[in-house]
Formats: sequence, C-alpha cells, structure tokens
Amino acid sequence: MTEITIFYDDTKKSCQDYADRFAEQENVKCKKASEYLDQQMIFNKGAKIGLIFESENGKVSYSILHIIWRLIADKKEKHMIFVTGGDREFRAIKAAADDMAQRGYHVNNIYSKYILQKHKIREDEAVDEILYALSDGHSNVPHREDFRNLSKKELRKQIREEIKVYRKYQKENIARLT
Repeated sequence: MTEITIFYDDTKKSCQDYADRFAEQENVKCKKASEYLDQQMIFNKGAKIGLIFESENGKVSYSILHIIWRLIADKKEKHMIFVTGGDREFRAIKAAADDMAQRGYHVNNIYSKYILQKHKIREDEAVDEILYALSDGHSNVPHREDFRNLSKKELRKQIREEIKVYRKYQKENIARLT
C-alpha cells in the first residue's frame, strides 16, 4: 500500500474524529492544516493526498485552501476529498476538486456523509473502505465517458432522480436534528 498523507481541518470535531481513525491505520500520516498556515510551500512527494474538512456553506475552509494552493506533490497520483458535513457539501466538494484540478492534481475519490450512506457504508467502517479504494486505485468519481452513450433525456432523468434522493436524505437529517 502506498503512503497516504491526510490534511484535516483541526478546528472541527467531525474532522478530528475521522483523522484520529485514519491515524490508527498503517501508512497513513495525518497532519493538522492549521500548522501549515505560515508556510509558503508544502512538500509531500511520494504519497497520495487526502483532504478532510467540513463545508462552510458550500465553501472550503481557509486552512484547507491554503494547503491546496501551497502543496507540491505527485501529479500522477490519485487523491481524495472527504467532506464530513456542513451545509451545501457538494458545492464544497466541487470547489475543492476544481482547485485541485487547477493545480494539476487528480481527485479520484470523493466522500461525504451522503455518499457513505448511499453506498451503505457505516461510519465505523468508512475509514477501511476509503483506504481500500485508495490503495487499489478504485474511483468513485463518475467520468464523462460514463454518460456519453446516454441521450439528454436519459441523463436529465438520472440527474433528477439523484436530486430527489439527495433532497430526501437532507430532509431526514433535518428531521433528526430537530
């Protein structure tokens, strides 16, 4: 298994909990993003990168953005983004993935609470599943080639169905919290 370095937002409890779980595994180094705020360059050669943060109304936290923009790592590796919660988590995932793509890094694995639930992965076994996918090179990001053979009507239908399922998930979470 290759080395994996995970940068996490240490100001959020959910990020700290997942980082602690990742740190228990071998070949995984967890680093607090706040420790790198004063550095101009962050070197991390020979390892895959993982980012763990909580969405801030669809935005990526400043400490994680600083990591993305200052990171110097292998461009050939496939990296991971994990959003542990917050509002508009898909918008935050897209923002982080776009920033990584601008830097030339490929994000092959994207996770959030919704994605874990959709794939029926419990929180206690999520870390093992994520590490397994990273080590074997499995990707959970759909590629354009997957949708090229679909007509526009079929594509719209799939997207609408996925949005319905996601909205139902959000309503259930809001009901649980209140």
